[in-house]
Amino acid sequence: MNHVAIDLGASSGTVFLGKITASSFTVKEVYRFDNRPVERDGRYVWDLDEIVDHIGVGIEAATDHTDGIDTVGIDTWGLDFGLLADGEPLRDPISYRDPQSTATRKELLETVGKRRLFEASGITHWNTPNTLWQLHTIAQRTPDLLERADRLLMMPQLLSVLLGGRPVGEVTIASTTQMVDPDDRDWATDLLAELSLPTDLLSSLAEPGESLGAVDERFAPDPEAPPELLTPASHDTAAAVAGLPLSDDAAFLNTGSWFIIGLERNEPVRTDVAFEHSLSNELGPNGTVRLLKNVNGFFLLEECRTAWREADEPTAYDQLLSAAQQAPPRKALIDPDATAFSIEGSMPDQIRAYCRRTDQRVPTVQGGVVRCLLDSLVTKTALVLDRLATAVGETPNRVVLGGGGARNDLFCQLLADAIDRPVMTGPVEASAIGNLLTQAVAVDTFPNLEAGRRSLEASFQMTTYEPTGTGDWDCMKERMRELSVN
Repeated sequence: MNHVAIDLGASSGTVFLGKITASSFTVKEVYRFDNRPVERDGRYVWDLDEIVDHIGVGIEAATDHTDGIDTVGIDTWGLDFGLLADGEPLRDPISYRDPQSTATRKELLETVGKRRLFEASGITHWNTPNTLWQLHTIAQRTPDLLERADRLLMMPQLLSVLLGGRPVGEVTIASTTQMVDPDDRDWATDLLAELSLPTDLLSSLAEPGESLGAVDERFAPDPEAPPELLTPASHDTAAAVAGLPLSDDAAFLNTGSWFIIGLERNEPVRTDVAFEHSLSNELGPNGTVRLLKNVNGFFLLEECRTAWREADEPTAYDQLLSAAQQAPPRKALIDPDATAFSIEGSMPDQIRAYCRRTDQRVPTVQGGVVRCLLDSLVTKTALVLDRLATAVGETPNRVVLGGGGARNDLFCQLLADAIDRPVMTGPVEASAIGNLLTQAVAVDTFPNLEAGRRSLEASFQMTTYEPTGTGDWDCMKERMRELSVN
């Protein structure tokens, strides 16, 4: 069957065509576009009209490579949502990167406390502007907006509605909100009541594979036979992990704007140790739970590239990574999650200022900045992996890596050295492939996720990076502990 995956990240969007049978799995990128928040009236928002237009172009592009499309599914980043009235968005969704989006976080935590939030939702993510915090800010600062709304939808479901689908929720994306009980796989209504937040706006939660109806004829390549809209694993991390050839002895790392490091489990882990290490439980397909931690990831590098582009400096990845390879290693570390790093202002300047404040060597050239970022990201990842192992009492023997980092040889080797175990790269476009895989499971091409993963492992080339034993990474992790905010 022919499936289209619309994979939206917080900096770009990509449309893929998947031709999938029980014995073959081929994927082709057919369309790519920039997808960044735009500034309007002093706020950073997502331009829904532009995103939907790009999706329409992408679906049309997919038809150039096949004789028909059977299903379409959308996955996106977590956290962000839209408010609707009578089926229409009341405004463009605010980006979680907007500095004002969580203005009442302090009041929220004073009302219920971090421990209560973790017990109710299994989510910590204290470094992430959760949906709950955003909704609380709206309720406190602009309550009239909630009074006008009759539905809240996360970004994948909001976009699906705009393509013609019916409005439902989906568990994987909903579990990023800090508003879902991971045992019940349903909304944590008691928690919302404690915060005086409305629950009547929330749609029932479906598991991946739910049919949303046909794509509207405005976007259907053949209005007489429109594709079916499905809910894949609609959180990009859930999709990415579904699209990795995981085994019981492996941890996963999905690399994108955020790094998500974790373990796939059968049940949530809401222990004291998990809370103390700020680990979270997010939901996956087939009843799985991902025990994980989010770390600010390649967003930092992309913001550096934006600043260098504006200054007419080189921004090509091969040039930057070559310069980083030649730069002195392990000379400066930043905590990627420090509040010092913001969408506003020059990221290279923010990194240099952080190094000055923490009495470290200040990187002055591009190669030094990129090397500082890479050393910092692999060190923070290694530290998180240690904490995950402590929380479950098991040490993973390897890490399976997906996302953009899979094509970065320097990063992958540094990671293998930092964690002192093999790193196996899965598909670069793991989120899109997991999106396609969960669509294929929904239409019974594969009987379950495990069978689909076996097909992936046979269809895609994997590379393994072995640790070389170079570098004092224990010392680096200790320095990161001293710097870390969480």
